[in-house]
Amino acid sequence: MPDLTIPDWACPVAGFRSRKAAQICAYFAVENGGTIEKLKLIKLVYLSERTFLSEYHHPMLFDELYSLPHGPVCSSTLNGINGLIHGELWDNFIARNGNIVVAIKRFDRQSFDEISDAEFDVLSRTWNQFKDYTASQLRNHTHEHCPEYQETERSRIAISYERIFEAIGAENPRDIARDIREMIEFEGMMA
Repeated sequence: MPDLTIPDWACPVAGFRSRKAAQICAYFAVENGGTIEKLKLIKLVYLSERTFLSEYHHPMLFDELYSLPHGPVCSSTLNGINGLIHGELWDNFIARNGNIVVAIKRFDRQSFDEISDAEFDVLSRTWNQFKDYTASQLRNHTHEHCPEYQETERSRIAISYERIFEAIGAENPRDIARDIREMIEFEGMMA
C-alpha cells in the first residue's frame, strides 16, 4: 500500500535503500565535523554512488538519478535529506536546519550496519578526495567531470544507469543497466 503522506513525485522506486542512504548522509556529516551543507552532501552521495557503480557495476542505493540545475543527484536520497520520505527513519540519523544537515550524534562504524565494507571503502575514498571542496566547487566538479549530466535550468532530466556506464567507459553498458533494472523490477514484485 502506498504511503499517502509522500507526494507522488517524491515516492522512491522499489528497492531504494532509504536506511542506507540516511546512514551515508550521517557518515559524511560526521566526517565533516557533525554538520555539512546539503549541496555538498548530495554531491558526495552522487559521486560515491557513481564510483561504486564504476567499480562494482551495482548500485549502493538503487536510487533514481537526475540532472538538476545544480548538477546530478540521487533523487530519493535528496528527498530523504529534505524530510519528504521516511522521516521516522531519517530522523534517527540526521536533522536538517535550512541548508545544513546535522548528524544527530557521533556515529561509529558499527552504527552504519546497512553499509558494507566495500561501500564504506568507496565512501571513505570519496570523502578523502573531496573533503576540502566547497559545495560550489563540488557542484562545478560534477558539471565538468560527470558527462552523464545534462545542463538544465529549471527541470529535471533522468540519468539512466546505461548513460552512467557509458560515461565511465564500462564494457556493455546496456547489459549492466538491464541487470540493474531487472533487480529493481524484482524488488518491486517483492514489495
